[in-house]
Amino acid sequence: MSALHKLAAVKDGSEANWDDNHMRLFARMNDEEIEILQLPSPKYSAKRISTELCRIPVQKDHIMRSPWRLGICAMDDKALSKANQEIFRRLHVDGLIEVVLFGDKTLLSKRPEEWPICDFLIAFYSDGFPLEKVISYTKLRSPLCYNDLLMQGLLFDRRLCNRVLDHLGVRTPKRLEVNRDGGPRAHDWGLVQHVYDRMGLGIPGPREGEANHERSHPPRVSLSEDGNTLLVDGRTLHKPFVEKPVSAEDHNIYIYFPTTPQGAGGGRRLFRKVGNKCSEYDPDLIVPRCITEQGTTNSYVYEPLLNADNGEDVKAYAVGPQYCFAVTRKSPAVTGVVHRDASGKEVRLPTEVSKEEADTAAKISTGFGQSVCGFDIVRNKGKSYVIDVNGWTSVKNQPSFYGQCADILQQMLMSHVAKRIVKN
Repeated sequence: MSALHKLAAVKDGSEANWDDNHMRLFARMNDEEIEILQLPSPKYSAKRISTELCRIPVQKDHIMRSPWRLGICAMDDKALSKANQEIFRRLHVDGLIEVVLFGDKTLLSKRPEEWPICDFLIAFYSDGFPLEKVISYTKLRSPLCYNDLLMQGLLFDRRLCNRVLDHLGVRTPKRLEVNRDGGPRAHDWGLVQHVYDRMGLGIPGPREGEANHERSHPPRVSLSEDGNTLLVDGRTLHKPFVEKPVSAEDHNIYIYFPTTPQGAGGGRRLFRKVGNKCSEYDPDLIVPRCITEQGTTNSYVYEPLLNADNGEDVKAYAVGPQYCFAVTRKSPAVTGVVHRDASGKEVRLPTEVSKEEADTAAKISTGFGQSVCGFDIVRNKGKSYVIDVNGWTSVKNQPSFYGQCADILQQMLMSHVAKRIVKN
């Protein structure tokens, strides 16, 4: 049982207060396992956030006030994961910063008015997370949020996410969209206005009439006679290509291979890990779903399959605009087997981050308003392409990242604490 699970098991209410006794218990359970290296990316040193405000002289009674509260607003399975524990425990500062875990019971069963009142908030989506409810809480209490909750709404639709990446100047694979659902749209006009105010990008809003018009004129989709080329409204994409559902929550991604004298064609189905499998080859996977599913509102994004250098995908993690950390893993497009070490953990090795990749991380973190944001890269022939943005993502078995991430987040927090002390 993890330390935070143990704390949750003995806490009195639905929120976990990380008081001094709890933190001493937590530290005792985990310190032997944790190696705090705090190393930046080899090619791109972390730029420390200015902490000049933290050095200003302040009155003792300001420091001795009730601790500033940092709320962890996430589903238990994410907030209590070992990787996130390693970060959150480092944000506690005795007598100054109190870390409060909201917990599933609070998020799902109580009204936002009953939630803990916090000065700062780390909040991020996962399955079951009541995003709209949390947005209501932030409007009610006005905590300083590490993650822009409205912008997280864009991450649900791969098409909207790609439009933001294009606007930010981030390199992505070229793509074709088959839209039978009215096209990508923000769920409300508040998000449309927020995106425009934040970055000057216009995205479609929820206009039902216009959506119906698009549905009445579905895209013309076909496959070439040899079965190797997809045609969408006159545009073409040759196999091999990747087929992604527009919902970022749908991980059933297919790859279609060409039929050639050297290859039998078929395809590969990618999915979330099941045991030691993450994909499987299917010789009968020839016709894309946008053709076999005509008559539905199912929509897809198609991209050329980029051959990953060394057969490896890159999982990258931005912490503000200052720091980018990345690991490699065997690409599921190459093999369906999850590579594990002697202890059964998936093999993910830290990799150097180029200046371009670090700049991309800064653009993504700043553009989407996420202090911690994971994204996926394919390196192909010396260029890096962003193929997905995931929001807050845990980094497993990487002590150097935990220390550096917590250090940056704490500097952000302390800078704002200092500003508030001065203001008061």
